[in-house]
Amino acid sequence: METNKTNSDSTLPAETKIGRTPPPNVIVPPGKIYMTVGDMPKSFTHGVLMKAFADYSVAIGRRINDKISWLGSGVLVRKGNHFGILTAHHCLHACSPEIQLGSHGGDKMCFLVSPGRSIFVQPEELLEHELAIPKADEFGPDLTFIEILSPERLGTFKAVGTFWSLDKQSSEVLKEFGQPFTPAATVGFPEADYNTIREGNKIRIQLRHMIYDNAIKEGAVFEKDGWDYLDSTIWYPGDAELPTSFAGVSGGPVWGMELKHHKIDGHISIEKHALIGITFYQIFRKGDEGRLRAHFIKSIYDTAWKNFG
Repeated sequence: METNKTNSDSTLPAETKIGRTPPPNVIVPPGKIYMTVGDMPKSFTHGVLMKAFADYSVAIGRRINDKISWLGSGVLVRKGNHFGILTAHHCLHACSPEIQLGSHGGDKMCFLVSPGRSIFVQPEELLEHELAIPKADEFGPDLTFIEILSPERLGTFKAVGTFWSLDKQSSEVLKEFGQPFTPAATVGFPEADYNTIREGNKIRIQLRHMIYDNAIKEGAVFEKDGWDYLDSTIWYPGDAELPTSFAGVSGGPVWGMELKHHKIDGHISIEKHALIGITFYQIFRKGDEGRLRAHFIKSIYDTAWKNFG
């Protein structure tokens, strides 16, 4: 994390005195500070971070009559002239019956785009591109792209959300946001937080858009059979915000960030960011800790699109 050196630590409020001595094997570049997730001030984790990526986030649901069955999370992306939602393949195909899109006889869908805007879409207005059909839960590969075909519906999404471009060079994204100790944020809508409220003859469903800050650990990035992966550790000691399971977060984005600590007033800002992963597998969840697996940078910018179109 970059630090703004316009003031001295001794004159700052207590919350702004962040950073700690790094472990012996960690070299901190000049102008950077070392800190853990637990060192982050609440003004950042509950404020800046919660709002930063909301416009990209999508909760995916199937609409049957007046009921919504939520399937998982996704992120608004653009690949060339194609706009849509990138998510995990199993979010659409692990349910019964599987989701069918692209024709009048398919499934009507509901997408919750932050801040709480529901967009209802007819099946013929969408087309699924199965980018990677899973061979195994643990490694997938597990990606699909829901393209928005209807210009009118695309306009609705653009009015309330933001599409991340996947036309960037994966090597440049990796160099800037894929290195060990890079701050990261795992985003999604945990199934454990789904809540159904009956109001007379109507049913209202509540979801929580959650963001878990972490960092890329040494050895957390690896490759297998041409796909790259990121294992993220979510560790919130004593925090009741951590769900009992990360089911529902599948398909959600992982963002890499460049943070800046402004010593003059102590706040932390996100200076730059990039999409670096799509979560698809919960490795474990126990106590204050969980570990999630995501397809990493090369997979989501390059590998997954080799047979696209």
